[in-house]
Amino acid sequence: MTRGTMPPYVVSLVLEAASAAGVAREELARLPGVSSLDQPGIRVPTMTLTRLWEVAAGAFTEAGGAPRVAGLWTPGRFHVWDYVIRSSPDLAEAFRLAARHLPAVTDPDSAFDVRLDSAGRLTVATRPVPTFGRVGALIGEFVLGLLLQQAGTALGRPVVPVAVAVAGEPPRSYRHLVEAYGTHEIQFGAPVSSITFSAADAAAPLPGADPALAVIVQDHAVHSVSTARLLLGWLDKVHAEVAECFPDGPPSLDRVARRMAMSPRTFQRRLHEEGTSWREEVEKVREAEATRLLRDTRLTIDVIAARVGYSDIRALRRAFHRWHGHAPADFRRRSPSG
Repeated sequence: MTRGTMPPYVVSLVLEAASAAGVAREELARLPGVSSLDQPGIRVPTMTLTRLWEVAAGAFTEAGGAPRVAGLWTPGRFHVWDYVIRSSPDLAEAFRLAARHLPAVTDPDSAFDVRLDSAGRLTVATRPVPTFGRVGALIGEFVLGLLLQQAGTALGRPVVPVAVAVAGEPPRSYRHLVEAYGTHEIQFGAPVSSITFSAADAAAPLPGADPALAVIVQDHAVHSVSTARLLLGWLDKVHAEVAECFPDGPPSLDRVARRMAMSPRTFQRRLHEEGTSWREEVEKVREAEATRLLRDTRLTIDVIAARVGYSDIRALRRAFHRWHGHAPADFRRRSPSG
């Protein structure tokens, strides 16, 4: 099973960027799984990346914004996924194939929507993983910077997008985004983050196009996902146990502690050592699952409230306003699959 997990490549890059931006080494070392990122053939919990962005968000903002993180990427850093792009015949097909093989680089719960308009312009829209939560918009800005770099590398020349849409609200100054994306054509408050390339760029042959190699690397992308070994952290096991409690109502600390073979006191002490609390971890699981159910299913909101352990729909509405700033119904309407 690959949902909720990802290869270590993106985590390693963001970890390097966080260290360069001045985040304390001991704070980064507390994140689950970071000491094992160099192990071959593994997948780490996606929540590791979420926590990393939460820890480093302020430092990234001061260092020039999320797109600057993408500047640490170099060709081959994301292993086979990079070569899926470079061996494709043109940019449009490169990003279609990249979308198909996204689990080779990130969580399969994320997605790229790749489309050509009637004028031949190519738009790649990103759908964030539900567990990204409040840092989802920031990660979206990073992904757009990465897509722009991938396009330039694949074409062998600088690329200027014709438009960029960002899911987050506009900052007081967005000069850093203009510099990173190379355009003033930036829309804020979009339902999803996206980047649009000109028709000429979309159709231009890629210098590294190689049909024989393309078949090999695509097969390897599938193989790398199917044979990967899952590396679970302690908190990820806690999250799984919390989710198991939802059908019976609000999760119980005593029950989860028991299932983790700990006394409630030891369990709470371990949570404190992880830099978190019972309430905070339950909130994270609820947010991720409620967001996923709203986006990916047609379940009614009262059913979703029950599915994530809330006693009534009003509790979910209050929580959703706290997480996203609007009601669950509004989120569903704005969702690309809504």
